[in-house]
Amino acid sequence: MLFRYQAAWFAVLAGLLLVALGISWWLHAEFNYGYVLWYDWLDLHAQIAEFGPQNRYILGFDTITPSAQQAAFNAIVHAIHNSGLGLADIRFTDTYGATKALLREPEVVHLQDVAALIDWLRVALYWIAGLTLAGLWLLRHRIDEIKWRWQGGLLLALLAALVVLLALAGFEPVFYQLHHWVFPIGHEWFFFYQDSLMSTMMKAPDLFAGIGASLGLLGLMIYVLMLMLLRRANTK
Repeated sequence: MLFRYQAAWFAVLAGLLLVALGISWWLHAEFNYGYVLWYDWLDLHAQIAEFGPQNRYILGFDTITPSAQQAAFNAIVHAIHNSGLGLADIRFTDTYGATKALLREPEVVHLQDVAALIDWLRVALYWIAGLTLAGLWLLRHRIDEIKWRWQGGLLLALLAALVVLLALAGFEPVFYQLHHWVFPIGHEWFFFYQDSLMSTMMKAPDLFAGIGASLGLLGLMIYVLMLMLLRRANTK
């Protein structure tokens, strides 16, 4: 009986962790993943200044202001969080007054795949949140039975294992392997800086590593707050 309840609590606490990460993801998306900060921290202006003139398809992006470059990224974020609507319509105007499409067709297709993935993840998180809340309600009278050291030790062990595996494999290989698994076969997802303003402005995969770390850290902070509230509920 005791093991059954501990297993149930582990499922609920793991669900809370995923919900916390989902909240962190939502907050990051609301603020365009902090691109305005990463723009300075990763020196993305220099990145664009170097590779913008080398682009084999679309020139002039390096001539626009930093705020306009940041606005272009924000437009991509808005589109991929709205089922990919408007991706092909994102434009910029260079210093010569020429208005150009920001993304080529292969980039639009890839970002539509990203948008579809985000839509799927959003639905999955809604289900996880619902099941987690249901679990909390069913176990509401058994909060005092949580073995916090056992639960915390197991969760920390799993998280530590993931961190160690990521460190051993390296972020970049894992990043590319996930692309192989997630995106449709035949859809281009790797773009050289010289072929893609999208990759240039994001300094892929560096930007994603920073965003991932920030998202994970905030998610853990939210999770700790959730656990504190849960333990406080037990004292009332």
